[in-house]
Amino acid sequence: MTTLLAFVFVLGVLVFFHEAGHFLTAKWVGVRVKTFSLGFPPKLVGRKWGETEYVIGLLPIGGYVKMAGDNPAESSGDPAEFLSRSKWERLAIGFAGPFANLVLAVVILTVLFMVGLERPAGLEDPPVVRYVAQDSPAGRAGLAQGDRILEIGGSKTETWKDVLDRVMVSANEKLSVAVLRNGERVETELSVAVREEDGAGVAGLFPPIQPEVGSLKPGFPAEQAGIRPGDVITKVGGKPIYHYAELIDAIEARAGSEVEIEVLRAQESVVFNLKPRDDKGQWLIGITFSPPPTTIERYGSPLQAFGAASKEIVRFTRMTFVILGKLVTGRASMKNVSGPIGIAQASGETARQGPKVLFWFMALLSVNLAVLNLLPIPLLDGGHMAIIALEGLAGRDFSLQLKERILQVGFVMLLLLMVTVLYVDLSKIEAIGKYLPW
Repeated sequence: MTTLLAFVFVLGVLVFFHEAGHFLTAKWVGVRVKTFSLGFPPKLVGRKWGETEYVIGLLPIGGYVKMAGDNPAESSGDPAEFLSRSKWERLAIGFAGPFANLVLAVVILTVLFMVGLERPAGLEDPPVVRYVAQDSPAGRAGLAQGDRILEIGGSKTETWKDVLDRVMVSANEKLSVAVLRNGERVETELSVAVREEDGAGVAGLFPPIQPEVGSLKPGFPAEQAGIRPGDVITKVGGKPIYHYAELIDAIEARAGSEVEIEVLRAQESVVFNLKPRDDKGQWLIGITFSPPPTTIERYGSPLQAFGAASKEIVRFTRMTFVILGKLVTGRASMKNVSGPIGIAQASGETARQGPKVLFWFMALLSVNLAVLNLLPIPLLDGGHMAIIALEGLAGRDFSLQLKERILQVGFVMLLLLMVTVLYVDLSKIEAIGKYLPW
């Protein structure tokens, strides 16, 4: 039930603002609006105010604004009809929907940054490698602890966010990497792997994540030695560590031999010597780690919060275009795409994590909706705007027959896209995906 309610809420708000952008701009320039529908037919409820009927449809996966004279076959030349308005006015109406989604995303993120947004710690730090996973793309590329990543894929990297964003959208690609090592620039090539569950790129290099003890397994060496929940492990065998995987690797490498572990407890260093236990072929000390640390990003000034929100919108938009470009060229997996089922699942998951996470997801989805609608695909806003722009360049309106052919092509394209994303959604569901051929 949470998933369904979250899905209806998220998509309902995004579609409402999108269609409201079209509606308000159409009214502003003098176009008569016949129908404002939230959701697609069949109609659940509807009421007419003035010249417009306001409708809620049964299918909550979209909406539409029906304007007088927006179909060439129905146009009579009335000044209040869509096709009677100037090309600039029609372009403004088409652009208003995606623009409203961008405005909504900025407003949501501005508010979130003012109340405080929890984010993974270290993303804004300089990208100094603290851990490289064994037998990973980064390890095979020769990257090492202490390397300061200068460039990746030809782009400068100022923060860990820059690095992780670039890797995430580069699955199955080879990226040039430049690092600063012992004062010298070293260049190598990184073959980014793909994460099976979502098609995102992974490299096996990480920012500093100090391992904090979350809980202890009763009767195991860590509890017996006196290690406590909340202790932060700083050294193993006298060597500093910056990631929980380094502790695991060090214990496995000793194959049961005694290991010295140093922890930070209430700003004091405490050293323990303990002997790992063989448990079903694994050497364990009985520690469960706490979740990775987070930080609260908060701005007291609305202007500062707006600036941070705008930067995040630019980042979302850039990554959306990068992924779309790679999908078109076949360099990205269709697993990066989500349709109604995927959006519903994500809505439910984020809703269960709290309102801040849900609204952050809404902002991201609102940006995606804006970008997708601006693509020059017939039937989408961008397709209508492209036709108007081409007619302006040609100095004449296209024939009714040509426009009908364009719309037919657009309908087929959208139908194929809908079938594809639905197939991808179903393939991600384990109980169904195992029966699908792809």
